[in-house]
Amino acid sequence: MRITPENPLDAPETLDAPEAPEDGQAPEPAPQPVRELVLLAGLNQTDIAHVHREVLRVLRSGIDTAHVDAYSDDAWPRETLPSYERLLALGRDALAAGRRSRRDDPGMAIDVDVRDDEQFGLLLTLAPYTINAEACQGDRPVFSANDSGTSLWLAVTREQEAELRGRLRELGIPADVLADAQRRRRRWWSGGRPR
Repeated sequence: MRITPENPLDAPETLDAPEAPEDGQAPEPAPQPVRELVLLAGLNQTDIAHVHREVLRVLRSGIDTAHVDAYSDDAWPRETLPSYERLLALGRDALAAGRRSRRDDPGMAIDVDVRDDEQFGLLLTLAPYTINAEACQGDRPVFSANDSGTSLWLAVTREQEAELRGRLRELGIPADVLADAQRRRRRWWSGGRPR
């Protein structure tokens, strides 16, 4: 901070603007601290689906890449079938456009553009039921849903966590269904052996 020299006691304080790098690009914002959370057991399938979807809604603006598998350990719920068919069509389109190898399993790791409302809707609909859905911010994973809804991991900032827990409370879902992933690991493992 600096104070104007004319009258240092009365002058308002001003913030120095950050200096731009020599290449003219805006400086990179400092990374925010991230907390890893996991979904605890005990919810019914409807609430599990709500948690997955609210997590994705909170994370959406920061997601750069996402993909989802068109496989589930269980039968796809009837209401998900149109999204399932559309996801398979995205996979076929990527193959036809040369963005996927013909050797790839056509139902695995189908890319979804979360900036596109329709494609984001596919991720919202299918993530709670798939064997695998993932999303990254740059090269940092922020979302992983596995095992047909029974496994959910996420990385959120403090602000995102507060928003997410608020959204869950509004839906009548206890906010504490999401636990600190690091603490949970420490509780279960000590010296390489389960406690």
